[in-house]
Amino acid sequence: MPRPHVTLLMRRHTTAAAFARAGLRTGLLVTLVALLLAAGPLHAAPPRNASPPCPIPDTRLELWRESLIGPLETECWTPLRVSEFFSDGWDRPYDSIDHRVPRQTWINSADGAFYRLAVISGTWAQGTTEVSDTANGSLFLFTPFNRRFEIGWFLPFSLIAPNPASPATSTTRGTGDLTVAARFLLAEDKTYSLTANCYVRCPTGSPETGNGVTSLSPDIEFWTHPMGRWVVRGGVGVTVPTNLTAASLPLLEENPWTGFNLSPGPFSSFDARLAAGYYMTPSDAPVLKHLCGTLATNFHTQLSGGNSSYFSITPGMRTGVGRDWYLLAGFEVPLIGPLPFSNQAIVQAIKNF
Repeated sequence: MPRPHVTLLMRRHTTAAAFARAGLRTGLLVTLVALLLAAGPLHAAPPRNASPPCPIPDTRLELWRESLIGPLETECWTPLRVSEFFSDGWDRPYDSIDHRVPRQTWINSADGAFYRLAVISGTWAQGTTEVSDTANGSLFLFTPFNRRFEIGWFLPFSLIAPNPASPATSTTRGTGDLTVAARFLLAEDKTYSLTANCYVRCPTGSPETGNGVTSLSPDIEFWTHPMGRWVVRGGVGVTVPTNLTAASLPLLEENPWTGFNLSPGPFSSFDARLAAGYYMTPSDAPVLKHLCGTLATNFHTQLSGGNSSYFSITPGMRTGVGRDWYLLAGFEVPLIGPLPFSNQAIVQAIKNF
């Protein structure tokens, strides 16, 4: 006959596994629904501002192929309006606007725009007296299926995280949770864009690193070019963990403000991000094309289970290095805690495709 504590551990493991499977099914369901919405009618009525007229793909597979591997910029781009969300853009391939100022992602900022690009990211965080140094390597991929819909993929493939079962100076290694984001382009013009997103964190990572968690993070994000060479972007949303168990709770409590969007923790949170950047060089500069200085702020506060908040600033830069490659660097400093680290260096490389 099993001992009582062994039986309890078996029940916890079974419960955690059941929640993990449910969380993964949730992510797959959201992605499937988004793809069905993305299919839309292939021959919708042309928008009033459609100029010049461009051929519409005959099949959804052709639409998706042109969006994923077709030309990044064509002469067919037209503005998208919120009022025409259900009637305009679903039957047209992804088309990147001919930017005077690029809309690519920055470090630690909300996106607020559509891309077709891949990112490799590496971070190293200096620990505190209570938390050891940590590091991670991640891959991000943005895959558009038409003008209105794309999927974002965020995979931390290598993590060095605090080991909650050992002294504060020890660490453990593993993988992070895959986050899949259904992203909808609500509006896009030459000086602004607006997106609605639902980030679904799937429990694919190593539980000992505080992963193996499911959460939903819906938000609204914006990008705007108000004047000159200035760009402002941001977003607001919430994060809700959906598979908290007796086994995962202690791991999350060890370091609650970590992971995608600095969450989830053992609580629901309100998340707000705001960033500004100034482009110092144009696209035809002989070196350092579209060199940009950025400052990103991140704020998160608990909505349940407590009242702690987190706030950090991240000065950074971005520049082109040729052949549609871009280099980004940032240095995050948390100002309000509990602090998961003293400071964090972040380096990214972006490739348009």
